[in-house]
Amino acid sequence: MTPAGDHTTENDRAEGATTASAKPRRRSPERLNLEEIATLSGVSRSTVSRVINDDARVSDAVRERVQQVISEHNFHPNAAARSLASRRSGIIGLLIPRAIEWVFGDRFFQLIIKSIASTANRSEQQLMLLFESSESGESAQRLFNRVIGGRHLDGILVVSSAIEEPLVELLDRYHFPSVLVGRHPTLELSFVDVDNQLSAKIAVEHLIGHGHRRIALIGGPENLIAAVDRRAGYLQALSGAGLPVDPALYRPAGFDELLARVAVRELVTLPDPPTAIFAASDSMAIGAQNELQALGISVPGEMAIFGFDGSERAALANPLISTVAQSISGLGQEAVTMLLQRIEAPEAPPMHRFLPTELLLRASCGCQHANSRTGEAAGD
Repeated sequence: MTPAGDHTTENDRAEGATTASAKPRRRSPERLNLEEIATLSGVSRSTVSRVINDDARVSDAVRERVQQVISEHNFHPNAAARSLASRRSGIIGLLIPRAIEWVFGDRFFQLIIKSIASTANRSEQQLMLLFESSESGESAQRLFNRVIGGRHLDGILVVSSAIEEPLVELLDRYHFPSVLVGRHPTLELSFVDVDNQLSAKIAVEHLIGHGHRRIALIGGPENLIAAVDRRAGYLQALSGAGLPVDPALYRPAGFDELLARVAVRELVTLPDPPTAIFAASDSMAIGAQNELQALGISVPGEMAIFGFDGSERAALANPLISTVAQSISGLGQEAVTMLLQRIEAPEAPPMHRFLPTELLLRASCGCQHANSRTGEAAGD
């Protein structure tokens, strides 16, 4: 009687008794085929195919025997054949939106792309990078038709989604397996993110706790939801403390270090300049601090600084920069894991996950103990 879950045939077991002399000579890995793996394993070709495609209808004993032969002979099944059998390409996409053409110059994106690539590799998925530099819906439609509609990908990740992104809207319309790194303000898509608004609010409240009443915001791109949420947290903290909102204290700088330096020069020349700056990224906080020092303004004595990201550079600045730390590698890992779940269950409801953040309190905000960590966190 065939054990439950063992769909090998009587011929398979009969083939298992084949003598060693009947087995073919070992061939080079690139020339080995399924029939030879089947003969060496003493099973049928269809059983080998089921093992390769991780079909549950194979007994543990047979699966182990076939896998041992595959391992011994360093056999790699033809990718195209596997794709036809499983209707999967084994490839996931990573979209770089047009709004972040400076991606390779920003440490955040370098780290998250590295994390996504590493996690995809560990999950035995190939990664395809996609760049969409046009703002037109027609260009997005062509990319969708060529790469996604043609089923070259099993799913796609979108890093740092813009508020209006034509390709993201197409992913939503056609229910293609996708995950955003950064929530979308209107579309019900799966995403991984940190609570940018709450985290920014906590950081600004910390500056208020130091006695600051005029706090400037150097913000990110106004079409990216992360920047919008961080500004909302800044405004919420001011409102909660009963502080007036002065539009002159807001300077968008596009997450750019050099533009942050320009923003500082404008802020310090105001009739009533700020005494603290909340920068919506560490790169901008570093630029702000460097410019203040170049102008002879001491940090934190005359101007306090608080950043966002938890980057290595913030920990190397002088003085060390206080920041909201987020797990950038964790965002990439969680995004790939979630996408693979979406590929397996594309009809399931959208998945939303906020990862925690933590304040790293250092000298730039005026804290006595540089490098101390607070217990305050947002998310999870």
